[in-house]
Amino acid sequence: MKKARQANLELLRLIAMLMVVTMHVINHGGMIDLAQKGTFAYYAAWTLFGVSFVAINLYILISGYFLAESKFSLWRLVKIELQVFFYAFVIMAVFWLFGGAERDLKYFIYCVTPVISDFYWFATMYVGMYLLSPLLNRLAHSLTKRQFQCVLLLLFLQFSVWTNIFYYTSGMNIAGGVSISWFLVIYLFGAYIRLHYVPDQKCGKWMAAGWTLAFLIPVSRYVIELLLATPLGKIGFLEDLMWGYSVFYQYNSILATLGALCLFIAFLNIRIKDGLGAKVIMTAASASFGVYLIHDHYYIRELIWDKINPWAWMDDWYLLPGVILTVAGIYIVCMAAELLRMQLFKPVEKAIKPVFDRMDQKLRKIWQGEEK
Repeated sequence: MKKARQANLELLRLIAMLMVVTMHVINHGGMIDLAQKGTFAYYAAWTLFGVSFVAINLYILISGYFLAESKFSLWRLVKIELQVFFYAFVIMAVFWLFGGAERDLKYFIYCVTPVISDFYWFATMYVGMYLLSPLLNRLAHSLTKRQFQCVLLLLFLQFSVWTNIFYYTSGMNIAGGVSISWFLVIYLFGAYIRLHYVPDQKCGKWMAAGWTLAFLIPVSRYVIELLLATPLGKIGFLEDLMWGYSVFYQYNSILATLGALCLFIAFLNIRIKDGLGAKVIMTAASASFGVYLIHDHYYIRELIWDKINPWAWMDDWYLLPGVILTVAGIYIVCMAAELLRMQLFKPVEKAIKPVFDRMDQKLRKIWQGEEK
C-alpha cells in the first residue's frame, strides 16, 4: 500500500537538500581550496562540508522507504526524465540565446540526453535505482526479518567497512558512493526500515547519535592530519588516507552511512501535526529535486559562484552567516522557480498521464505473469 507523504520525512528531505546546497557553496564556491590550515575558516568550511556528507544517503533512504511498498510507475519515471530534461535543456538554451555562452555540439548532446549522459550524476543514479526498484522490492519482501538483517550486514561490511578499513585497495571500490551499486544498498536499508521498523516517537538517542556521527566526519580529517604530521606519516600508504577529501569524506563511509541511518530513524520518530507548518514543509520539500537541478546546472553553477564569491569571506566575521544566508537564498529562489514549473506543467501532465497509466497497467500484467 502506498504511504502518503509525511511531514517529518519531508522535513528531512528539505534538510538533506539544504546540506547538498551547503556542500556546493563550500566546494564549488572555492572555500575548501583556499582555506588556510589552522584558521577558523578552514575548520568552519571542512566541518560544514563533512557534516553534509550524510545528505545523499538521507535522500536515498527516504526513497527506499516510500518505494518499498509502491508499484513501479512508468509515469513516475517519465516525470523525472521530463523534469531533468526541462532544466538541462532550457537553462542551456537561455544561456546560449541571451547569455553569450559558447555553443558546443557535445554540450548540446549532454543537455538533450541529461540522464543518459550523466549530466546530473545524482539524477542518473536515481533513475537507474528506480528502474531496478521492482527487483529490490521483490527481494525485500521475500526475505525474513533475520535474513534481511544478514543481507544488510553483509552489504554494509562489504561496501562500507571494507572500503574504509582497506582503503588502499581497489577491490571493492564503488567510487566513494557515487555509483548505482551504493544507491541500491542504501535503498535496501530504507526498504528494511519500512517493512520491519515500528516508530516509537523516541527520537532523542537517534538524533544525538546521528549528528555525532555526522560531526565525526570532519573530526576524522583533523585526526588524519595530526597523524600524518607524526613520523607515521612517512609510511607511504598512509598518505592515501587523504585520498579525495579523506577516506571518511565519502557517501559510503562508515560514518556517513551510520549517521544517515540514525538521523533517518530519528526523524521517522518525530511527529509533526497537520497545520500551516506542515504545509510549508511539504511545499518546500516538494521542490527539493528541482532546487538541485537548477542550482547545479553547469551554467548556473558558474554564474552563482562568479557573482557570490564565498571564498572572499574567508577572513571576515560574517563567514558563517554568509554561508547560511547564501544556502537559504539559493534554495528559496530555486524553489520558487520549481514551484512555478510544477504549476505550468500540471495541464500537460494531466493530458498525457492517462496514456502512461494504461502502459503501467500493461507492464504490471507482464510483470505478474498474467500475459505472455
